Amino acid sequence: ENPNFLRPYYALGKIYLRENKEDKAIAQYKTVLKKNPKQARPHMLLGTIYDMQKRFDLSEQHYRAALAINPKFAPAANNLAYLLVSQDKNIDEALNFARKAKEKLADDPSVMDTLGFVYYQKGLYDSAIGEFTDSLEKIPDNAVVHYHLGLAYYKKGDKDRAKIKLQE
Repeated sequence: ENPNFLRPYYALGKIYLRENKEDKAIAQYKTVLKKNPKQARPHMLLGTIYDMQKRFDLSEQHYRAALAINPKFAPAANNLAYLLVSQDKNIDEALNFARKAKEKLADDPSVMDTLGFVYYQKGLYDSAIGEFTDSLEKIPDNAVVHYHLGLAYYKKGDKDRAKIKLQE
């Protein structure tokens, strides 16, 4: 099937998202998958929408489907890693996905944060601190990364730095 034919579906899905009509966007991306099920992108977009709706079982399903189609699809690997680690699911699997994402998107601060958070959950605080610090060099005003870094400093026993980062 002609991939250009699917472009209007993507465009309409984007419009629906901008207008906060997630259910209509979901329908558009599902239509894209019906027309061509071998695409990772609609699964990624569906996973993201379901994440926003806190329907994590569905977002996990779609991130996994995206990775089944394209195992090197770093954004899906990153989001799945974060989803797994934040739900305290398989931390080793999350680490695997986070490392895959980092291989492809080494300079992405959100990928650094995800990998850092997985390291934090595994008790690898020095590695976590390194990832969070690198992330903050790129996005210095990100409150979530400051929070994660504060947690890592606290667990490492550096209460002074932890307090500063948690206040930031």
